[in-house]
Amino acid sequence: MSPLVIVVFIVLAVFGSVYMLKPSPRQQRLAELRLDAIKLGLQVKLETFKTDSKKMGVRDDITATRFQRFNPAVKSQVLRWCIVRQAGWEQEGLAEGWSWNSVEQRPDLEKLSELLSKVGSDVQMIEVYDNRASLMTIESKASNAELINAWIESAQQL
Repeated sequence: MSPLVIVVFIVLAVFGSVYMLKPSPRQQRLAELRLDAIKLGLQVKLETFKTDSKKMGVRDDITATRFQRFNPAVKSQVLRWCIVRQAGWEQEGLAEGWSWNSVEQRPDLEKLSELLSKVGSDVQMIEVYDNRASLMTIESKASNAELINAWIESAQQL
């Protein structure tokens, strides 16, 4: 084997190894979305949401990215309501495809329907407590931090 072939092989091996470490376009887009959300004051976390299948009939757990906003001025941590984009037993007052996962204090259903008509198809769960609101999304290309922030603010006010 000639020395030139060996040198070319070594250069290709080094270049290939470095190139494999470069994030994909999807990874770059998600990193930018999450960083923008953090700049807007949202907390971002990858997690699995455990549904309440015995109580509400929602069967599948949701693995997605949670975007959450806290209101530190409110000390109460009581769950008001939670809806998921799955079939379940309780669907009263919700848009097609949504079910109640937990409801302690029912929001204004007219305003909630308006919110659900605005949220993207990638939003899988919306949850509101007295001191925080969050949603979980699978982060499609249509998602952006400003929309997610607006949806969370709208949900918190219901």
